[in-house]
Amino acid sequence: MKILVVSKNLADRLRERLSDDIEIIKPITGTDDELAELARDVEVIVSTRLSPSVAEAASNLRLLQKTGAGVDDMPFEALKQDTWIANTSGSNPLPLAEGAVALVLSLAKRVVQRNNSFRSGPDGVPGVLLSGKTAGIIGLGSIGREVAKRLMSFDMKIMGLKRHPDPELKKSMRLDFLGTPHDLKNLLSKSDFVIVTVPLTPETRGMIGEEEIAAMKSSSFIVNVARAAIIQEEPLYRALKEARIAGAALDVWWRPHWWDPLWNPAGESPSSYPFWELPNVISTPHNIVSTDYRSDVSLDIIIENIIRVKNGEAPINLVDKELQY
Repeated sequence: MKILVVSKNLADRLRERLSDDIEIIKPITGTDDELAELARDVEVIVSTRLSPSVAEAASNLRLLQKTGAGVDDMPFEALKQDTWIANTSGSNPLPLAEGAVALVLSLAKRVVQRNNSFRSGPDGVPGVLLSGKTAGIIGLGSIGREVAKRLMSFDMKIMGLKRHPDPELKKSMRLDFLGTPHDLKNLLSKSDFVIVTVPLTPETRGMIGEEEIAAMKSSSFIVNVARAAIIQEEPLYRALKEARIAGAALDVWWRPHWWDPLWNPAGESPSSYPFWELPNVISTPHNIVSTDYRSDVSLDIIIENIIRVKNGEAPINLVDKELQY
């Protein structure tokens, strides 16, 4: 069996764990033309993202294995009907959950503003006490639940949204509210901190726009560690610039992979609007998840799926092609 692994480092790690009868192909440049040529007779592609042209060239493809959780940059429309898509969702939610909480604390305590104004004197704007405040978590999957647990330690009230809410989850986690996406405006209107952890799908794309932001309190903050396109770009920028909400922390951007010359050869900015110039915004370049902790859970999932495909079995962590998560 042949597999194409787009990341050279990941290819080397897989080579150490897979049997010799599995041929691992890795690119030299990583351009779409090269990947399309290499993909022609492979049965598995392991990649963070993939262009439709590469998927169309892979006529024998049985599994497209995403190296992370989000699959919004995968070419669903270019895949054959019988090609599986799998991800590594839920493999290690702790680093991103801790990152989200760090951003909440940084906003509440004005860490960035006070650092930036240090030489000119004390920052006279008071911070926010988290105790007694309400956190609204949009997306109570593995990451959202870990965020909730950590914010509860600050005596915060927790509201959550989930596509299919489970009464037992509300009870076991002692949530103050658990609703569906239909309850979005209610959650936004009552939350002091809104944390976005929901996956980007056709249903969630642009779900927070002008009307939804207008429902938020002027004292509220929003933290997005999921995907930028869940929040409409211009309405958010205008609300922040006009101080209609208190602030935001953004670890995700509207131009995906803007730092990668292969995907952004013109070097365009991560957003059409300069969020990073606003004094009430914390901007991080999609690396808040990075820590010194190395987990092999994601690698284990990828290896198991490669072996399953080799044995003619269905992979685990399958993505619903219709729902796209």
